[in-house]
Amino acid sequence: MSLRFALIKISQASILLPVIVGLQNYKKLNIQFKILFFFFASTIGFEIQASILKMVYHNNMPGLHLFTLLEFLVFSSVYYLNFPKNTLLKLLIVINGIVFIVIAFTDALLINTIWNPNTLSRSYSSISIITYTLIYFYYLFSNDLEYYSWQYPMFWISISALIYFGINMFYFMLNRYLISKAANTAILSLYTHAVINCISNLLYAQSFRCFRKQKALL
Repeated sequence: MSLRFALIKISQASILLPVIVGLQNYKKLNIQFKILFFFFASTIGFEIQASILKMVYHNNMPGLHLFTLLEFLVFSSVYYLNFPKNTLLKLLIVINGIVFIVIAFTDALLINTIWNPNTLSRSYSSISIITYTLIYFYYLFSNDLEYYSWQYPMFWISISALIYFGINMFYFMLNRYLISKAANTAILSLYTHAVINCISNLLYAQSFRCFRKQKALL
């Protein structure tokens, strides 16, 4: 078994961490985290189909296009629900969601097509989600909190998203170029993505653990 194969499989299997912990605390989850739980659970299916398509057709890009769309809509919904009193921010999230959907379909049908990495839509999604996390942290640290910041489930979601999308953003942007022009760098970037994905899923699992003590959410 090669290092590449083992690392990819470990990365794929790491999604079980937030799913298992989320299931253990499911009755205590609010609507945001129930959405996240079902998203993480659906990711298992995406990982399975990616492996099958890669093995049979040597190309699993169509599933990635769909996954990126679902991922963006889920995170947008979570942050939308997190700011119930901020009408302007909620409106901007909705507008940004509409813009992304246009970009995603344009990317899949006209620019990169579904058989190539969705560099445009995935990059836009990453920048948007990073922006959501930064806005969350601004509000988090600007308010007088009842609990320590690390006791809030959304804190861990935002930390995880910031690490995952922040570190991998340039990999998403340059993925198609690296595959065709710099294979060695592409493989190294793939290893990095796999490791960061494991760390990210571990942090997502921690967000669900916060519900064991029923901490309030910001």
